[in-house]
Amino acid sequence: MTSRKLVHSENDIKAGLLKIEDAYDLRLYQLPSGDYELVTFMKIQFYFEGSPIHIWTEQEKKSFVKRWESAIKQSWGNVTLKLLRKGKKVRLNFEFDIQIGGFMYDNWEITVTKIKQGGFRTSFVSIYNGQVTMDSEDLTPTNKGAKTPQRGAVHEFGHMLGIDDEYTKGSKYINDPLSIMHSSEKVRLRHSSTMSKWLEKALMLKKIQ
Repeated sequence: MTSRKLVHSENDIKAGLLKIEDAYDLRLYQLPSGDYELVTFMKIQFYFEGSPIHIWTEQEKKSFVKRWESAIKQSWGNVTLKLLRKGKKVRLNFEFDIQIGGFMYDNWEITVTKIKQGGFRTSFVSIYNGQVTMDSEDLTPTNKGAKTPQRGAVHEFGHMLGIDDEYTKGSKYINDPLSIMHSSEKVRLRHSSTMSKWLEKALMLKKIQ
């Protein structure tokens, strides 16, 4: 990480069609190889809720956060946003500053409720106050009607990026069940439109071709 050169950055991006305020920061780096990396950076605070029956251990909390971060990076990251001259490219990746409990100035607060294994509880993102409600089963692949399953956590992360649901009747993408914003986990180029538009302006500003 220390060998990257920061080229351009902007904090508190207004994200996606949902126009979420302060959703994340964007940082464009040049790598030693000559390629570029656009990093979507978020500060996230996790809270864990349970019950007398379903109790979180400290190890379980840490494990959930680690698995969540890995799932997001694997599903949403390492995407080529643009090919540049001389064979160079710009890749999109995600980085997080995560804290469990306490207080911090964050982009998002995620509350995870522990439920029984195999159980269900509605998860959602409150775009106006930067809060996410999930449960302990949201990292478990679930069949939602597509050919491949979906983990609730990676779908909800799309809302944190300002992307709306695509399984609703009014969506122009309702016939794309494999989409991560529909019923599976396929990330489409349209899902990174906010980052791509920002990137184009940054490349023009810095005269990078």
